[in-house]
Amino acid sequence: MLTTPSAHPTDAAGVDPDQGSAELHPVPVDRLPGVREELDVIARSPFSGSELGHLTLQAGLGVLGILDSAADRVGLLASDLRAMYLLQVLGDQSAGSLARHMLVPQSCVTLIAKRLQEEGLVTRAKDPHDGRKVILGITGAGRCRLDEASVLVRAELRTFFAPLSPASAVALAALLADVVEPGTSGAGQGR
Repeated sequence: MLTTPSAHPTDAAGVDPDQGSAELHPVPVDRLPGVREELDVIARSPFSGSELGHLTLQAGLGVLGILDSAADRVGLLASDLRAMYLLQVLGDQSAGSLARHMLVPQSCVTLIAKRLQEEGLVTRAKDPHDGRKVILGITGAGRCRLDEASVLVRAELRTFFAPLSPASAVALAALLADVVEPGTSGAGQGR
């Protein structure tokens, strides 16, 4: 029988807050939303029984919380930091390309770019080859603000991912890259 920890009265890890123990509370497969049979479940943790999607979402929300906190401390939004990070790592980008990398609509990037340009953190210029496109780049002031926030983010991420061994962290990064960066992470190369 397929089971997973109950959402009540335990937390996401199957820990009953009143008991303080890591005792699991199995739930029948028919209690999992959208699951009709065991084959419907992609993967679950062998320890908590939590499903892959739920675990990935929780981890992502944890990282986003860290990003939000650091962004707030340097007077920006998390989306601003994401855009500036990508411009630093990838170099100048069209608004459309940056939107694809951020997984947001181009209209969101337009608003982010306007806000960051007003603060002198990014530049916006017409593409010399295609006047319909806007090319975004990070400024020196943008790099300084990004570095300030990145020190905060990296310190918190070290704590967040501390339960993983260095080898497990590398493996997790490679596995996630297979999902979010198909074709760029070595997928299908014997792993």
